Amino acid sequence: MQEADMVDPGELREGMTAKDLEGRRLGTVVHVGDTHFELEQGWPARREFMVRFHAVDRVEHGEVFLHAGHGVEVPLESEEAGAAQP
Repeated sequence: MQEADMVDPGELREGMTAKDLEGRRLGTVVHVGDTHFELEQGWPARREFMVRFHAVDRVEHGEVFLHAGHGVEVPLESEEAGAAQP
């Protein structure tokens, strides 16, 4: 994805659901910054991730879809908190 193809950060909103390209839930957007957004998993929050905008494939129907390949390794929200630990 080239810089020109990057998602417009103005499309992202707190409370949006983030999913992988297969539609599996990754978490919820809790903060939108200048170069990234923060993604939180679980309630109360078990894990938090910083995701750069260029890891976003698209924003569609109020949901954020992330693609692989930009160093973002966010486990599925349904995975156990300890399962993603090395």
